[in-house]
Amino acid sequence: MEKNTPSLTKELIYMVQNHSVLKHEWLQNKKNQFELDDVLWWLSQEYFVSKAFVNWFLEGALLTEDVEARIILLKNVWEELGNGVSKNSHVFILKDFLIELGVEFQDVRPMPETLLYLDMMNQIIKKGFYHAIGALGPANEYLLNLEYGFMERSYLDLKSKLDLPMGKFFQVNLEADKSHSKEMFDLIEKMVDSQNTKDQVLHATEIALDARLVFYSGLIKIENTPFPYRIKSKHT
Repeated sequence: MEKNTPSLTKELIYMVQNHSVLKHEWLQNKKNQFELDDVLWWLSQEYFVSKAFVNWFLEGALLTEDVEARIILLKNVWEELGNGVSKNSHVFILKDFLIELGVEFQDVRPMPETLLYLDMMNQIIKKGFYHAIGALGPANEYLLNLEYGFMERSYLDLKSKLDLPMGKFFQVNLEADKSHSKEMFDLIEKMVDSQNTKDQVLHATEIALDARLVFYSGLIKIENTPFPYRIKSKHT
């Protein structure tokens, strides 16, 4: 962390880095043993999060009249949507990655825990603008950069053992999330103007991180279960 990082940003970064979500049993287990089925389960559920992600930012933009704040949020949406090129949108890249990995995509469904996580995030964002930027900045853009970094390392290690496609999905998201999280931290620093608004951001960050635990509770429940929606002739 840079020495000139604003104090609120430092506090939020500390909250994310020390939250139990990054120490979740599923993530910890994958450090020691990472299989293709793990990748497929995680990516298939993350697909539904990726679809909801754009809606969350659009909802956040509706919660403020501040033009500069709207620009940051909608810039994020535009980049998530591939800057107007559908095949470059993050959700398209993720779907394409799953298909490359041999997933029968039309059969993939969200787990109950994934649906609950999405609902919890919707409810947090609807609490108001400051809850929205707390949930979307530290507890999503910054958190995902850490999660995806871990998953990319695990995937590349697995790729060294199996004939797997390039992980463009990880590269695109890591590059985007790094810049997006910086923009969101800057936006939070600009918009927080009282103890009340600061408390809202901190509260939203905490409960959004807690919600992410629900997402991983679904993955730990099916750990070591073969991924069922898979073309058996590919990557077996």
